[in-house]
Amino acid sequence: MRERIQMEHAARAARNQSVFREVNESVKEVNESFGRPVPQESWICECADPACVEHIALTSDEYETLRAKPTRFAVAPSNSHVFFEVEDVVKQTERYWVVEKIGAAGRLAASFDPRARGEDGGVDR
Repeated sequence: MRERIQMEHAARAARNQSVFREVNESVKEVNESFGRPVPQESWICECADPACVEHIALTSDEYETLRAKPTRFAVAPSNSHVFFEVEDVVKQTERYWVVEKIGAAGRLAASFDPRARGEDGGVDR
């Protein structure tokens, strides 16, 4: 029973973060369409809280670096944006933290990644 509840929690967290990731993929496309580099862009916090509305500042390169791993997400720099039962903090800056989904949540997050599914114009990572 406990394992089933943990799996449901992991799935919910992975789905929530994946929704925010898809929004950020759209933000990235819009920013790129302007054709000029932007030092820091505003991104939506990709934490697992579906009610979160915080924005974080990352450069496009910082975002691409964390997106190289489909189990990593950018969140606002605070423990309140980390769900320690399903993810670890792997990087901390003043502007954002990077969390990495672990276990079942990591596998689910990777399966929800639009880039891994080839939904971003054919790029597979």
